[in-house]
Amino acid sequence: MKIDFNYTFKELDGTAIAERPPEMKQVDGEMKEVTYPPFTLRKACTNVLVMREADGQGRPKELSGKDKVERYELAKKIHNSKGLVDLTVEEVALLKELVGRIYPPITVGQAFEILDPHSANENK
Repeated sequence: MKIDFNYTFKELDGTAIAERPPEMKQVDGEMKEVTYPPFTLRKACTNVLVMREADGQGRPKELSGKDKVERYELAKKIHNSKGLVDLTVEEVALLKELVGRIYPPITVGQAFEILDPHSANENK
Protein backbone atom coordinates (compact mmCIF):
# COMPACT_ATOMS: atom_id res chain seq x y z
CA MET A 1 0.00 0.00 0.00
CA LYS A 2 1.41 3.40 -0.98
CA ILE A 3 1.20 6.13 1.67
CA ASP A 4 1.87 9.86 1.39
CA PHE A 5 3.66 10.81 4.61
CA ASN A 6 3.69 14.51 3.63
CA TYR A 7 0.11 14.82 4.93
CA THR A 8 -0.24 17.80 7.33
CA PHE A 9 -2.58 17.31 10.29
CA LYS A 10 -5.35 19.89 10.59
CA GLU A 11 -7.61 21.26 13.29
CA LEU A 12 -11.34 20.71 12.78
CA ASP A 13 -11.55 24.16 11.19
CA GLY A 14 -8.93 23.17 8.59
CA THR A 15 -5.96 25.13 9.96
CA ALA A 16 -2.64 23.29 10.04
CA ILE A 17 -1.44 21.89 13.37
CA ALA A 18 2.15 22.80 14.25
CA GLU A 19 4.62 20.25 15.65
CA ARG A 20 4.63 22.29 18.87
CA PRO A 21 2.82 25.41 20.06
CA PRO A 22 4.69 28.69 19.49
CA GLU A 23 6.87 29.78 22.39
CA MET A 24 8.93 32.74 23.44
CA LYS A 25 12.71 32.24 23.33
CA GLN A 26 15.69 34.48 23.63
CA VAL A 27 17.24 34.99 20.19
CA ASP A 28 20.20 37.34 19.72
CA GLY A 29 19.61 38.94 23.09
CA GLU A 30 15.89 39.61 22.71
CA MET A 31 12.71 37.61 23.27
CA LYS A 32 11.06 36.43 20.06
CA GLU A 33 8.20 34.12 19.27
CA VAL A 34 9.45 30.88 17.77
CA THR A 35 7.03 28.92 15.60
CA TYR A 36 7.37 25.32 14.53
CA PRO A 37 6.71 23.58 11.20
CA PRO A 38 3.42 21.79 10.45
CA PHE A 39 2.88 18.42 12.11
CA THR A 40 2.97 15.74 9.42
CA LEU A 41 2.15 12.06 9.22
CA ARG A 42 5.89 11.55 8.63
CA LYS A 43 6.72 13.16 11.98
CA ALA A 44 3.98 11.30 13.86
CA CYS A 45 5.00 7.90 12.48
CA THR A 46 8.74 8.32 12.93
CA ASN A 47 8.12 9.56 16.50
CA VAL A 48 6.13 6.48 17.51
CA LEU A 49 8.59 4.11 15.86
CA VAL A 50 11.68 5.41 17.65
CA MET A 51 10.25 6.27 21.06
CA ARG A 52 10.50 3.91 24.00
CA GLU A 53 7.08 2.66 24.98
CA ALA A 54 5.88 2.18 28.53
CA ASP A 55 3.84 -0.74 29.78
CA GLY A 56 0.57 -0.19 31.63
CA GLN A 57 2.43 0.63 34.85
CA GLY A 58 4.86 3.23 33.54
CA ARG A 59 7.82 0.87 33.17
CA PRO A 60 9.66 0.67 29.84
CA LYS A 61 8.11 -1.96 27.56
CA GLU A 62 10.71 -4.49 26.52
CA LEU A 63 11.09 -5.22 22.82
CA SER A 64 13.44 -7.72 21.26
CA GLY A 65 16.47 -6.44 19.40
CA LYS A 66 14.84 -7.68 16.19
CA ASP A 67 11.68 -5.63 16.85
CA LYS A 68 13.74 -2.53 17.62
CA VAL A 69 15.76 -2.88 14.42
CA GLU A 70 12.58 -3.39 12.37
CA ARG A 71 11.06 -0.23 13.85
CA TYR A 72 14.30 1.69 13.24
CA GLU A 73 14.46 0.56 9.60
CA LEU A 74 10.81 1.52 9.03
CA ALA A 75 11.41 4.92 10.66
CA LYS A 76 14.37 5.53 8.32
CA LYS A 77 12.31 4.45 5.30
CA ILE A 78 9.56 6.92 6.20
CA HIS A 79 11.89 9.73 7.28
CA ASN A 80 13.97 9.58 4.10
CA SER A 81 10.99 9.35 1.75
CA LYS A 82 10.15 12.17 -0.63
CA GLY A 83 6.90 10.92 -2.14
CA LEU A 84 4.75 7.86 -1.70
CA VAL A 85 6.10 5.03 0.45
CA ASP A 86 5.14 1.43 -0.26
CA LEU A 87 4.29 -0.34 3.03
CA THR A 88 3.26 -3.88 3.83
CA VAL A 89 -0.01 -4.66 5.58
CA GLU A 90 2.01 -5.50 8.71
CA GLU A 91 3.83 -2.15 8.64
CA VAL A 92 0.53 -0.27 8.32
CA ALA A 93 -0.94 -2.30 11.19
CA LEU A 94 2.07 -1.50 13.40
CA LEU A 95 1.82 2.22 12.62
CA LYS A 96 -1.91 2.25 13.35
CA GLU A 97 -1.37 0.45 16.66
CA LEU A 98 1.40 2.80 17.80
CA VAL A 99 -0.19 6.05 16.60
CA GLY A 100 -3.50 4.95 18.15
CA ARG A 101 -1.89 4.47 21.55
CA ILE A 102 0.20 7.64 21.64
CA TYR A 103 -1.67 10.48 19.96
CA PRO A 104 -4.99 12.28 20.66
CA PRO A 105 -8.17 11.62 18.64
CA ILE A 106 -7.67 14.47 16.14
CA THR A 107 -4.32 12.98 15.09
CA VAL A 108 -5.42 9.34 15.22
CA GLY A 109 -8.54 9.94 13.14
CA GLN A 110 -6.65 11.67 10.36
CA ALA A 111 -3.74 9.22 10.48
CA PHE A 112 -6.10 6.25 10.13
CA GLU A 113 -7.83 7.94 7.17
CA ILE A 114 -4.46 8.09 5.39
CA LEU A 115 -2.93 4.81 6.58
CA ASP A 116 -6.03 2.67 6.08
CA PRO A 117 -8.85 4.60 4.39
CA HIS A 118 -11.07 1.54 4.01
CA SER A 119 -11.20 0.71 7.73
CA ALA A 120 -11.52 4.42 8.66
CA ASN A 121 -14.62 4.69 6.44
CA GLU A 122 -16.09 1.50 7.94
CA ASN A 123 -15.96 3.09 11.41
CA LYS A 124 -18.04 6.12 10.35
